[in-house]
Amino acid sequence: MKHYTIPFFIPHKGCTEECIFCDQNRITGEKMPDPATVPVKIERYLSTMPEEDVHVEVGFFGGSFTGIPMWRQDKFLSPVKAFLKKGRIHGIRLSTRPDLITNEKLTFLKRKGVTTIELGVQSMSNKVLKASKRGHTAEDTEKASGKILGKGFNLGHQMMLGLPESGLEEEMYTARRIKELGAREVRIYPTLVIKGTELADMWSRREYKPLSLKEAVERAARLISYFESHNIKVIRCGLHPSKGLESGEEYLAGPFHPSFGQKARERALEI
Repeated sequence: MKHYTIPFFIPHKGCTEECIFCDQNRITGEKMPDPATVPVKIERYLSTMPEEDVHVEVGFFGGSFTGIPMWRQDKFLSPVKAFLKKGRIHGIRLSTRPDLITNEKLTFLKRKGVTTIELGVQSMSNKVLKASKRGHTAEDTEKASGKILGKGFNLGHQMMLGLPESGLEEEMYTARRIKELGAREVRIYPTLVIKGTELADMWSRREYKPLSLKEAVERAARLISYFESHNIKVIRCGLHPSKGLESGEEYLAGPFHPSFGQKARERALEI
C-alpha cells in the first residue's frame, strides 16, 4: 500500500512564540491558504493518485494549528471530513506546539476526523528549549503526549539537531524520551540559519556555530538507527528543499542539502 499526504501549510499561524531559529514564511515559501481552496486542492491531488491500495491523508503543517481560533480550524477541517465520509481520504494529520494541547481542543479535533497529531518537540532538554526561546518545557511535551494518546490519536514528534546548547548527548536523550512517550512517527530537522531570525543575528556575531553537513548527517544517522530499531517510523529527515533554501535567497548557513535525508539513511545503513 502506498501512502500519500496532501499538504496544506499554515505558516506561523497560531504560534504563540518567536523561536530564535524560525521564520515559517521564509522556510516554506507559502502563504496562508484560503479554506475555500481546500476541496479544490484535494480533488486535484486525488486525480493524480491510484484509487486502490493507497492510504491518503490531508496534512496541515507549519505554524501551530491548534493555536488558531477554533472557528478557523473548523473552516479547514470541515471540507476534509466530507472526503473522509466518502472514503476518499483516510486520515487528517496536523502539527502543533505541546503547550497548545487541551482536552477541549482534542475532543473537537477527534470530532472533525483528525487522526494524527505531530508535536513540535524539538528537544526534551529544558536547557536547549530555553536557549531556543521555545516558550514551553519538556514537561509540557510529556503532558501533551499523554493527552493525545489518551484520546486515541496517533502521536508523532518532531525534533531538531544542532540547536544552541544541544549536542549529541542531548539529542540521543530526546530520542529516548520520544520513544518512552509513545510516539510512533518522528521527523528530524537540522537547524539552519535563516535570514531575519534571531539565530541569524547570533550567527553574525559568532555566538552560534551551526553543524557542518557531515556532523549533521552523522547525528541524524544515529537517530534514524535508534528510532527504526524501536519500530518508530522516521517519516522525514531534513527540510523540504524550498525555492528560498535552494537558491540561497533565505538561507545563510547550516547543514542544508536537498538530499539530506538520503545521505543520513545511507550513513545509518553503514552504522
